[in-house]
Amino acid sequence: MDYEVLIVGAGFAGSEAAYALAKRGVRVGLVTTSLDSVFLPFTPIQPPFPQGSLLAEVGQDGLRGWELHSRAKYRLENQPNLHLLQLSVTRLLLEGPGVVGIQSWEGPRKTAPKVVLAVGSFLSPRLYIGSVAEEAGRLSEVAYPDLYEHLQQLGFAFTTQEAQVAEQGGTPGYRVEYRVFAEGEWDRATFRLWRLEGLYAVGLCVLGQGSYARMAEEGMRLAESLRPGAES
Repeated sequence: MDYEVLIVGAGFAGSEAAYALAKRGVRVGLVTTSLDSVFLPFTPIQPPFPQGSLLAEVGQDGLRGWELHSRAKYRLENQPNLHLLQLSVTRLLLEGPGVVGIQSWEGPRKTAPKVVLAVGSFLSPRLYIGSVAEEAGRLSEVAYPDLYEHLQQLGFAFTTQEAQVAEQGGTPGYRVEYRVFAEGEWDRATFRLWRLEGLYAVGLCVLGQGSYARMAEEGMRLAESLRPGAES
């Protein structure tokens, strides 16, 4: 196996989980469609921040936007046991009743006995700016259309969520509709997606809504659940 845990999505929940696991000595692959969007907030973040979190480390000086992203990405890239991977995930690799890794659009496969989906608002999203619509979970960020179709083929059910982002700093406001796993697909205590062994989910793709601090807390809670010796 390439890793002990593969996390798809490097937003706040996925990054916090990867960072906490790597600090515990777990070999983690953190997969994102763009390294430029790792831990990048698009709306202002207000303290308090979860104690012991990556967000608390990088946000303590009131940093926002690209500065916050830059400082967080530096810590992630320099954390032993953690590898950042820029790949567009198209499907899960399956073996028997469980997941053993991911397949990417670019070609490389990465393997791990545990795979976490932390894909935020990027499952079948539609982003609206006025009368213009595009397939994006956030402004100028691509979605996971192939992965969403693959998950549907595996039998996963989804519901629709909607979020509004106000105009700020010269960036236009927009509205986005996206899919999240239906409540019966996911266990809140263990983060398990029931249909496949070794498959987990965290953050917006299961909660539907939540602040950056909440996503950070969820990522840390997942790491605690997946730490060596923990029951999952």
